[in-house]
Amino acid sequence: MAKKTLNILAVCGSGVVCSSMIATRLEDIMKSLGATANVTGLLPNSVESYVERGGIDMVITTSPIPGDIKVPVINGVALLSGFGEEQCIEEITKVAQEILATK
Repeated sequence: MAKKTLNILAVCGSGVVCSSMIATRLEDIMKSLGATANVTGLLPNSVESYVERGGIDMVITTSPIPGDIKVPVINGVALLSGFGEEQCIEEITKVAQEILATK
């Protein structure tokens, strides 16, 4: 059976620094689920149009995102700060498992 892949947007104020750190964490979380993560770093203002194009499974963000995002959006600040990290990973895992069950 082929490994399932989730397409995830990692969003931060610069679109690079924090999103790169989040991407590394997401890859580890997905690996523990037997899946892979295809992570794209973006600026908050780009998220809505990117999601509207389709193919995005979830968004992990450290910044507020404007617009109406129609995929799960998870606050990922805890992945960087360590405060509430376990709960954040549990939320990401739960959402990922729900999405993987439908793929």
